[in-house]
Amino acid sequence: MNVKLIGHDYKCLQVELSKQEQFYCERGALIYYEEGIASTLNVLGNGIAGMIKRTLSGESLFMVDLVNNHPLPKKLVLAGKVGLLPVNLKTLPGGIICKAGSYVASSGKVDIDFKFNITSFIGGNGPILQKITGFCTVFLDAIGTPITLDLKPGEVVYIDEKSFIAMGAEMHNQLTPHFSGTNFFGGEGLSMMRVAGPGAVYVSSVNFR
Repeated sequence: MNVKLIGHDYKCLQVELSKQEQFYCERGALIYYEEGIASTLNVLGNGIAGMIKRTLSGESLFMVDLVNNHPLPKKLVLAGKVGLLPVNLKTLPGGIICKAGSYVASSGKVDIDFKFNITSFIGGNGPILQKITGFCTVFLDAIGTPITLDLKPGEVVYIDEKSFIAMGAEMHNQLTPHFSGTNFFGGEGLSMMRVAGPGAVYVSSVNFR
């Protein structure tokens, strides 16, 4: 499997599949795929509880399964709403926590769950964050060129909620709200996300206002 981001300001993902290789994406993410690739729309969620879980996490009840049935390599291209951030879940056995609805695609099957979070709710992102686990690379919706913050133990950063993309799931308990009148009158909102290390945090390089 050969995977690469292409484009400039708004990047999309080009995937080249060898014979019988598979790729997965959210419904609506596909731009095109070449003849020889079979596309199957699968209903996800084990029963009502599973469907509710995916709905609360901001994802569709459907996922597209793409497999190359041709002897030669074939390409497909997909995109998020604004751009893509690849995260290697193999280095994050506990998965990641991200904004609800962030999942776009993955090189393997993933489990998508949800987490209630008061910090996200206070900051205006809603009370639910998405948890993604698996043993593959996942691609998240993200505009610009995301910044990776590798926090050391005890290191703390304050992040604007609208700029937050994702972080290691093991950091969930290290996420708390930070209230500041200075932030509010400075246009940052009443609170920011206080994140303590160790762990990796991904933030947007574009300032949404």
